Amino acid sequence: MVTEPDNPTVTAAATRISQALIGALPPAFLMLLLINAAFLGMVMWFLNFQIDQRTHLVEKIIDHCYELEAHK
Repeated sequence: MVTEPDNPTVTAAATRISQALIGALPPAFLMLLLINAAFLGMVMWFLNFQIDQRTHLVEKIIDHCYELEAHK
């Protein structure tokens, strides 16, 4: 661990606290955190993909409606 000079900055304090927390947690809990982070990332990717697909479908429907209205 790198020792910091007596510079009480917010970044240095946050670094020291995060290192102490990570060092205090058991390895199984850290693995659980990583698995949860990966799962949430996949869920967010899936939801973003679904929203993009729905938006694309709605755009096609609206464009088709505009074309039908323009040919009247």
